[in-house]
Amino acid sequence: MKFARKFESSRFAFKPICVDDAVALYDAVNSKEFPSSLPLAKIETLNQAENWCSERALEWIAGKCFVWSCYRSSDLLIVGQVTLLPQENRLALAYWVNPNLWGQGLATEMCQCLLSHIRSSGYRGSIWAGVHSWNTRSASVLQKLGFIRIDSDDENTTEYKLDDLF
Repeated sequence: MKFARKFESSRFAFKPICVDDAVALYDAVNSKEFPSSLPLAKIETLNQAENWCSERALEWIAGKCFVWSCYRSSDLLIVGQVTLLPQENRLALAYWVNPNLWGQGLATEMCQCLLSHIRSSGYRGSIWAGVHSWNTRSASVLQKLGFIRIDSDDENTTEYKLDDLF
């Protein structure tokens, strides 16, 4: 699977993750509002954030995982990241937004931009996303994007699917 490394919308610029993004990641996941049960919350030091970013950058090169940092065009502030993880017969979507910017519709807009980008790249398969059952904000984002809730084997996770992008 090949995706353009950079793409833009009217409000955002998306660039592949790099080590320099670690400060923004570290600041976001160490916010008091960032949910402690999310995997990124395990990042407790700037060095760990740098290592995480470096690993994702290497996975990009290997075609195993694609993480874009999302910059607000007006001031180049990193507002969050969007991720596509190729799986056997689908792509998995993940995203985060800095808690200081929650409630502005940024996650929905970021993900919509990503979906438009992969659609224009020629991808026509399905996209899966899973959220913790308590995470009503992320569930709402996915529903706004047209994802449909599907059965899950894990009672703590709510799963969603978006079929065939056209």
